[in-house]
Amino acid sequence: MGGKHVLKHSIYNYILFLILLAVVFSFKQWKKLLLLVTSLVLSYFSAIMLVAYGNFIPKIEIIKFLIPAIILSLAFFTFLSFKNILKSKEKYVLSFTILFGFFNGLGSSVDVILNIKRYESEFFPILEATLGVGASVLITVLGLLTVTTLLKKIPKFDKKKWVFVTSAVVSCLSVFFIFKQVFY
Repeated sequence: MGGKHVLKHSIYNYILFLILLAVVFSFKQWKKLLLLVTSLVLSYFSAIMLVAYGNFIPKIEIIKFLIPAIILSLAFFTFLSFKNILKSKEKYVLSFTILFGFFNGLGSSVDVILNIKRYESEFFPILEATLGVGASVLITVLGLLTVTTLLKKIPKFDKKKWVFVTSAVVSCLSVFFIFKQVFY
């Protein structure tokens, strides 16, 4: 269930967010990426557990607005950090990743909890769904890193232009999804 959630073509938010991570990092920075993926998964798990056991009912309309806003913020931040306007970017990227995972967990908690009500215990199905999300995120990041690595092999490939263009495209898509959420 968690794996399908990330890889659905209709769930644009994971792909856009992971593109922003993959465009900046490389395979040499696998430890940092593993930390980010782990943080995303743990914050996702925490949000679902909060809803399942904390009697917290999220307002889905607000969450559907916040998720593309977080992606837009990371895209803008990625642009600024590659223009060397911001120096220390890792703690900010980690913060965006935790926020993204948490709000995605809140957003999908209703679906996850509805699907697991038939089980005696909610914990293990929630853990399974979360591990599915983690595996899918990891597979997606590895695929995106592979594409980015292959692009870097092209002669005259300019990484700063690639980051700029990718950030701009993701920003435009995020703005579109924010407006779609607000006006529809």
